[in-house]
Amino acid sequence: MVPRLSLSNQRKIQKERRKGKGRNETARHLKVSVNTLRNPIERDLKLPGSDRSFQRFLKANIIGLHKHHKVPPFQPHHIKNRFDFAKETLSKGYLPDLCLFDDEKTVRGRGPDKYYRSLSEKDTQRPESESRAHPIKLNIWGCVGVGFKSNLFITEENINGRIYTDALINGLTNAQMDPPLDTRVLLSDNAGWHKNKTELPRIELANISHKFLPPLSSDLNPIEHVWAMLTTKLYENFEVYDTIDSLRKAIVRCWKSIPQESIDNIVLSYGDRLLECYSHEGKMTKY
Repeated sequence: MVPRLSLSNQRKIQKERRKGKGRNETARHLKVSVNTLRNPIERDLKLPGSDRSFQRFLKANIIGLHKHHKVPPFQPHHIKNRFDFAKETLSKGYLPDLCLFDDEKTVRGRGPDKYYRSLSEKDTQRPESESRAHPIKLNIWGCVGVGFKSNLFITEENINGRIYTDALINGLTNAQMDPPLDTRVLLSDNAGWHKNKTELPRIELANISHKFLPPLSSDLNPIEHVWAMLTTKLYENFEVYDTIDSLRKAIVRCWKSIPQESIDNIVLSYGDRLLECYSHEGKMTKY
């Protein structure tokens, strides 16, 4: 029988794996066998007492991320929330061409995020630890819809409620779109700055109808695939951006080069995403 690792060692494993280290490298660093390391991560152990919650955390942050975010750590209430959201949205008849989707993304000078959908092939990625160690990075905000692609908001600061609200209001109220903004619904994920209570009145005053997707529902947000297109264009020839200015110019160039027709096709898949989520009773979709 493979021995069970202590809780402290499990935490050490989690720390090493989040740095992008593989199982063998982690085992050598912790001076344990690979089989011992494999045990708490890949087998459904019945851990006693408080260890069970840590097991769920371990599986969420190692196994879920290691599979390119396609297997999030769903709990029964997550599945129910997704199913209820899909059912309610379909019954109300939200049309994809009247929906806007926004999100933020961190873009680094060296290599793409490790776990993005269209960059899942190992030979097109750099190690996550190498990418995260690179000092050049920018945070961007964008919004897409049928017939609409906002200008990107680009900043070196970490996104917070104030920065997000400024980007949202400037990016939408000053934009020309058809149908107009007051007939559209903006859908966002559950990031904390999206729901900043001190900033929500500003969004309401800007006449923006703001709704939220259920937690762990990146598959329901089409802009995730637009980000993947942007990332692919940024690093398609393994470019490395060593200055903030060069990275900023490359982001703007690649964003402008994404065809509106491609964005429209992605956004129009929102209805199919909801139908599949509903038909799967809230479980993960193919998106």
